[in-house]
Parts: sequence; C-alpha cells; structure tokens
Amino acid sequence: MSDRRIRIEKCNLPEDLKLKAIEYVQMKAEKSSKVLDFELAKDLKRSFDETFHPTWQCVVGKNFGSEIGFEECHMIYFYLGSTAILLWKAG
Repeated sequence: MSDRRIRIEKCNLPEDLKLKAIEYVQMKAEKSSKVLDFELAKDLKRSFDETFHPTWQCVVGKNFGSEIGFEECHMIYFYLGSTAILLWKAG
C-alpha cells in the first residue's frame, strides 16, 4: 500500500468511529508496506468487535461490489490508496 491517501466513498458512522477505522487502517499500513487484505479485514473486524461490541463485518480488497444490510449509523466504505475497505455492523 504505497499510496496512503484516504478517500471516503460512503460513511454514516459517528465521527469518532469513522476516525478510529481510518486511523486503524493507516496504522496497519505504516507498520508494514505489504498488508494482506484478509489480515487487515480480520484485524479491523476484531478490533471493532472488542471496542464497539459485536457483530462487525469487514471486506478489504480491490474490484469488489457489495449489497449489504447494516445498522443505522454503522457503515463506512473508504479507500486507502487503491485498496477498498468496507466495514459495517450487522445485527
């Protein structure tokens, strides 16, 4: 993830949760130049489950589409460079 620009596509998270998600992803990217998508998804989901109560879901990758159901005010879809991150709370 050499390009570390953040581009938010859609977000209805409260500001504090939005910042936590973005900061977490940036921190992981800074620690390793080659963050694997599945590891980032697993770690981000686990962090949000522990901090903000289950049941968070996360998809990280490139060139994917989605149709999801989520709790009101509990979804963010953003890019770090060319990597898409979709995080939402279901249930």
